[in-house]
Amino acid sequence: MSQISYNRKYKYKKSRFKTFKTFKISCLATIFILTCIALSISVFLPNIKAHQKYQFPNQISLSEWQFKSSNTLDLNLKNGVIAAKQYLYISSNQETLRIDTLYIEGIVSIPQSLGLLGLKNLNSSLNIRYLESVGYYAVFTDQERVYLSSCINPRGSSTVTEEQFMNNRNIYDITPQRIGLYLIGFADLRDNRCLFTTLSIPLENQQLVNQPINSLDKTYRKLEEVWTNWYQKWQDDFPDS
Repeated sequence: MSQISYNRKYKYKKSRFKTFKTFKISCLATIFILTCIALSISVFLPNIKAHQKYQFPNQISLSEWQFKSSNTLDLNLKNGVIAAKQYLYISSNQETLRIDTLYIEGIVSIPQSLGLLGLKNLNSSLNIRYLESVGYYAVFTDQERVYLSSCINPRGSSTVTEEQFMNNRNIYDITPQRIGLYLIGFADLRDNRCLFTTLSIPLENQQLVNQPINSLDKTYRKLEEVWTNWYQKWQDDFPDS
């Protein structure tokens, strides 16, 4: 190998090493700056990530159901509950529909989260279903009422279990933009908000609470139609973070 070739090779390696060293220093400097900004924000603006209070609208229209009334649920706003509202509707044949909706900051898992509404020990009657373009939901009966319950996510389909909820968060929340906001203290890494919705109608006179799930399919389809309508409305109007 000639002296000229050797010198060229040496200069090339030296140039690459210098470039890598500059890149490494730039990365370390960027990380240091972002860390300092995040620490400063956490010290001087500790509540910057806190979600604002939210008020549900007093009236929400549903096709084929006439709005009757609404009232704020008194849940003491604990267990991550930011706001809670109950809506009542009536059909043309005088059937009543109740919708309890809770705006929650935290992981929602059914049936555990149903305890917020006083519904407990429902594992035996719980049936999880899936609806295309909407997501997962649970149906069950309790105290002579038929229920449909699910969690509307800020992004992704509706969920029932903790695993489904976290899968949504990992798929839709872990993005470069959100990671950047997280590093400077402007957002949580995951958006753990949920519109926890539970629809219910009374069992018809000829129906019994302990009937098999399949025997109530007609009633569940009625709730599914309402659920699809409700879900689409909130997908377009999910509360701002």
